[in-house]
Amino acid sequence: MQNWLVFSLLCIFLWGLWGFILKFTYKDLSWLQTYFLSSLASFMLALLVFLYYKGDISLRLRSTYIAMLAGVFGGAGYIFFVKALVTGKASIVIPLTAIYPVVTVVLALLVLGEKISIYQAIGVILAIVATILISIK
Repeated sequence: MQNWLVFSLLCIFLWGLWGFILKFTYKDLSWLQTYFLSSLASFMLALLVFLYYKGDISLRLRSTYIAMLAGVFGGAGYIFFVKALVTGKASIVIPLTAIYPVVTVVLALLVLGEKISIYQAIGVILAIVATILISIK
């Protein structure tokens, strides 16, 4: 099995656990406490990985700021995810928010000029349809 596939499957499994476990926190914690504590734990993990691999950061590189902007967008999205999970059903909120790669595909097509096959386009359309169907009461 190729590395990218193993990593992708592990990502799917861990993110599935992540969303599921978050729902349990709302019995005792507010969305703000949940957001802060889970973000703090994520930061500690990032710091450990960075130190383990002896990383360095150059603030002179444009890509450094782009990476930080990506973090801001990811963190802001996470705020809305946590807030949606407070009142929404995990079985609906998580699949609905999991459609976010469609935004990436559209931006990659429009901004980066990437091409997708007809099968990939059908997959994106089916993902959108699946999300709509999951969201219907």
